[in-house]
Amino acid sequence: MSAAAAVCLLAVFTALAAAALQHKPGNWTEGSGEGFGLPDYAEWARILRVYYDPAQGMDYKALKTKESVALDKLRRRMAEVDVARLPKPDQLAYWINLYNISVVDTVVDGYPVESIRDLSTDPFIRLNVFKKETVPVKGGNLSLDTIENEKIRAGFKDPRIHFAINCAAASCPPIRYEPYVGQRLNEQLDDQTRNFLNGPLGVKLQRDGDNLVVHATKILDWFGDDFDQWGGGKVNFIRRYLPPEKQKSFGAGKVKFKYDDYDWKLNDHPR
Repeated sequence: MSAAAAVCLLAVFTALAAAALQHKPGNWTEGSGEGFGLPDYAEWARILRVYYDPAQGMDYKALKTKESVALDKLRRRMAEVDVARLPKPDQLAYWINLYNISVVDTVVDGYPVESIRDLSTDPFIRLNVFKKETVPVKGGNLSLDTIENEKIRAGFKDPRIHFAINCAAASCPPIRYEPYVGQRLNEQLDDQTRNFLNGPLGVKLQRDGDNLVVHATKILDWFGDDFDQWGGGKVNFIRRYLPPEKQKSFGAGKVKFKYDDYDWKLNDHPR
C-alpha cells in the first residue's frame, strides 16, 4: 500500500470513529448491553422519593414550586430515547414510566385543580385531557390515551399494567415508589398488582348464600376484556394474587362482581 493510500485509509477510520461518538445517546446509561443503553430514571426516582407517598399521594404544590424545570428536563430527556432499540421488557418499562411522568407533569402544569378531569377543555368529554397530544417522544408527540391503549395495552397484552399506570385519581392504583426497569419488570408488576388487590382499594370478598360477591375496582369492569383475554379471566387473575385463605373462597358457588365507585378526586398530598 502506498503512503498516500495509507493516509487516506486512516482519515476514513478517524471520520467513522468521530461519527460513532457523536451518535452516542446522551440520556442512556453505560454498560447495559451491546449496541444500546437503558434510559436513566434517576431523576424520576428522586422526585418519587422526595414528593410522593404511595399511601397518600403526590405533593403537587411543592413540585410546581420547586421542580417545574426539572420535570420539563426529564420529559425532554425521555423524548430522546429510541424505544425501538430497547429490549422488550425495557420498552414496556419505558412506556409505563413515561405515562406516569407525563400525568404528573400535566397536573403540575395546571395545578391547583380538584381533579385531573378539570384540565379537560371539552365540556362534554370530561377526560379529553388524556386525548391531547402533549407527550413528547422521539419523532413527535403522543397523547396519554395513545400511550396507554396502543403502546402499552395493545403492544404488550399484560393486564398487570392497569396497576402500574396512574391517572392522578384517588381511586387509581398508586405510582410505584421506584421507576420500572426491564431487568425486574415481572417482579415489579407482580408486586404492584398484589399490593393493590390486597390493599385498602383492592378486593373485598363477601358471601351471599352459596355465592361469592367480589367487590373490586372499577378498572376490572372498564378493562374486563384485558383480564379475560390476557389474564385467564378476572377470577383466575385475582385469585393468583390473593393469600391462600382468600383463594379458597373461590372454590364453590357462583362468583358475582360488584364494582366500587371511582373517585376522580386528585391524589393530592401537600406536606
